[in-house]
Amino acid sequence: MEISLYGTLFVLGLLGGLLSGLVGIGGGIIMFPLLLYVPPVFGFAALGVKAAASITAVQSLFGAVSGAVAHHRHRRVYFPLALDFGGAMAVTSLIGSLLSSRIPEIWILVLFALLAVIAALLMLLQRPEVAEPSFADGPYHYSRMRAWSLGAAIGCCAGLIGQGGGFLFVPVMMAFLRTPLRMAIGTALAVGVASSAAVVLGRIGTAQIPWLLTAITVSGGILGAQIGSEFSQRLPRRLLRSILATVILLTAIKMIWGLLA
Repeated sequence: MEISLYGTLFVLGLLGGLLSGLVGIGGGIIMFPLLLYVPPVFGFAALGVKAAASITAVQSLFGAVSGAVAHHRHRRVYFPLALDFGGAMAVTSLIGSLLSSRIPEIWILVLFALLAVIAALLMLLQRPEVAEPSFADGPYHYSRMRAWSLGAAIGCCAGLIGQGGGFLFVPVMMAFLRTPLRMAIGTALAVGVASSAAVVLGRIGTAQIPWLLTAITVSGGILGAQIGSEFSQRLPRRLLRSILATVILLTAIKMIWGLLA
């Protein structure tokens, strides 16, 4: 029975990592429901919300690291943007986390669903993409003030809803910073490393991580992120954009359905 459970967790980690490397979205938005609902379907005991959340946090961190490294090999990570965007986000996410204790849960769920809908619309209504840059031609130019403002806004919202906000990174970078798709995916993974690391540190400090189950899931996530990153370089940009929009939109529908139920 334990071997079967370990195999199931490895496959779930593989799926989460694959998605993370493919479209630069945080694995948590998919991994958490998978870990919570899939094991009981196969006859295993439910992991529990805290265990699933803790495994998801660690898997998201290692998946983001693995995916960012793979995208960096293809020169798709723009570190100045990651630092500007992620730095502002790190500060305001703490503020959002502190404020979240004062907000009713129903409004947090409403905010999560609203953000997912906005992210999906940004992808679906995206203007024609700018050409993928060549780093040999010089740096990619963007508005640092706009990057700080967007990072700060997403950070505050992410802190309120208790998620890293990874599903917003790519749509926002493309829509408001004119970041090419593949660069946005790689840079979003680099930003996700910092946001996931903060969550993992909190889980370690409160001894919530089941280490054996986490290690098995993470090993699948690391492998999946490498595979997803390689596919990300080969798939047409329109297809990548459609996959990302579909994943975010399905998440929004799931959240709205839960609110109505």
